[in-house]
Amino acid sequence: MPDSSVPDSTLDPALVTGFPFPFVEDRYRYSTNVEPADHTVSTAAGQWGDVVIDVDSEYQTEIDKRTEVLAADPSRAALLPHMRPAAWDAMLTIMRELATAYPDKFALRADGDQWEWRNSKLGIADTFVYGDDTTLPSGPLSYICGQIQEDVVLLDQRDGQLFADAGVVTFAADWSFGFDVGMSFLEIHGPVPRVRKEGVITRAHEFIKRLQPHRPYRRTNWTMTIGRRLDVSTERYPEWGPDRELIRHVDDETFGRLVHLRVEVQHLIRLPDSGAVMFLIRTYMLPLDALATVEPWRLRTAEVVDELPDDMADYKGIIKYRARVAQWLRAAGTPPPDPEPTLDERPGDGLPAWPTDPDPIDSAASTFLIVSVGDEPRTGDVAAQWVSAAEAIGRTHLLVLDTLTREEDLAALRTALSAVSTGVRIHIVGGQYDVLTALAITRECGAVDTELSAFVVHTRDLPVYCAQCRNLFRGEGIPGGTLDCPGCARTLEVHPHHSAALGGFLASSAEPGAPA
Repeated sequence: MPDSSVPDSTLDPALVTGFPFPFVEDRYRYSTNVEPADHTVSTAAGQWGDVVIDVDSEYQTEIDKRTEVLAADPSRAALLPHMRPAAWDAMLTIMRELATAYPDKFALRADGDQWEWRNSKLGIADTFVYGDDTTLPSGPLSYICGQIQEDVVLLDQRDGQLFADAGVVTFAADWSFGFDVGMSFLEIHGPVPRVRKEGVITRAHEFIKRLQPHRPYRRTNWTMTIGRRLDVSTERYPEWGPDRELIRHVDDETFGRLVHLRVEVQHLIRLPDSGAVMFLIRTYMLPLDALATVEPWRLRTAEVVDELPDDMADYKGIIKYRARVAQWLRAAGTPPPDPEPTLDERPGDGLPAWPTDPDPIDSAASTFLIVSVGDEPRTGDVAAQWVSAAEAIGRTHLLVLDTLTREEDLAALRTALSAVSTGVRIHIVGGQYDVLTALAITRECGAVDTELSAFVVHTRDLPVYCAQCRNLFRGEGIPGGTLDCPGCARTLEVHPHHSAALGGFLASSAEPGAPA
C-alpha cells in the first residue's frame, strides 16, 4: 500500500484552490465536453485554466519523476520518423506558451536562424536551430517534455483519421502508450465503454479533425488513484493493482488520505507548421481528505461516484471501493447506509469485428494477392472462392502458408507484399492469430485499409502483446481470459484492446504484487 500521499498539513493550499474539479452536475456520463481554452474556470475553491501549460509547486517533483520513469522504461517516449517536423513544431509551441505565461521563469528569443531558450527553474540555457536535431541535447520532443509536467501525444491526420504517432507519456492512467503508438484515435478508445455506441468518440474524432491553429481547446477527464502515484500505466500494474483491493481494508483516516480524485486537463492544439494535433495531458490529484474541505465538492463527488454505472466504474478501476468513497465523503456530513458495490461483467469494445461471410472480390481492382494461412478446410474453400472470382478480373497470386509463427512463412509474406503494385487488393483468410498478424504486416509494408479484406475461420488463438516484457506471441484464449507469457513466464490477463499496428491484444500481469 503506497504511503506517498501528501498530508493535509503539508499540502500546498494552491493545489486545492487551483484544482480543476471536473463535475458540473450530480451525475457523470462520457461526453466530448470540449470548450475553448481561452478563459479561466471558477470553482467553489478558486479557479484554474488561465494558462495552457501549467507550472505549479509540484514542478520539480514531477520533472524528476518523469526522468525516473523514462530511464526505467524508454518505451514511454516514441517518435515515428514522419513525425519529426511535428516534434519541432510542438517544442516551439510549448516554449512560446511557457514564455508568454511565465516570462520571469522562461524566455524564448529568435536571432536569425538561431533560437535562444532559457528555463531558469531548471537552470537551462540553450541555443538551437529550428529543425536541426544536432543543436539540441536530445530530440525536440524529449527535450521539451523534460521541462513540463504535461504528457504529450502528437496526432498525425491522414486518410481521414488521426493516429497517435509520437509522444512522451510517463503518467498514463491505466493505459499503455507504448502499445498505442501508431494506433488510430478510434482504435485507442475502443475499450472505453459506451463511447462508440453513444457516438461520443466519433463526434470527438470529427471535432479534432476540424481544429484550427492558434485556437486551443480543452476538456477534463477523471478517475481515482490510490496514493499520490502519477505513473499508473498498464506496464506497472503489478505495483499498483493490488492497492485497489487493499484500500478496502484500511481505517477511515488512511482511506481519506490515500484515495485521490485524479483529474486530467487535456488540451487539443493544432500545430501551425506541421498540421499535427498536439494532445496535452496534465494530471492533478487531490486526496479525499483535502477535497472534503470544500463542501460543494464533497457532496457532488459522493453523488457522482455513487450514481456512476457499473460498467464505467469498472473501466475506471474504482468499482471495488467506489461505495466506500461515497460513504466516506458523506460521513464528513451525515453518513447514509453503505451501498454494496456490484460488478458488471459485460465485455467492453476493442475487439475486431469479423464478417460472417467472406467479402466479395472488388471488380475495380487490377491485381489480387490471396493469402491463405493454415490447414482448416474452411480456409482452403474461402481462398479458392476468392481466386476463382479474382482470376476472372485480373492478375492473381495465391500465397499458401502454414502459420505465421514460422519465420519462413513470415518472409514469404513479406516477399509477396514487396511485389504488389498500385491497384492491388489483398485478401487474407485463416485463424485469428494468423489473420491479425498478416494484416499488421501488410499495413507495415504500406497497405491501406481500402486495399485489405480478411476472413477469420476460427478465433481459438490470438496475437498477444505482454505489457511487462513487450513480447508479442501467439496465445490460445480470448480477451478477458488469462494465459502464460512465454517471454517472462507471467500469467497475463488479456484485455479487450487490440492494436492494428502491432496486430496484437494488450495483456498485463494477472498476478498483483508480482515484480514489474
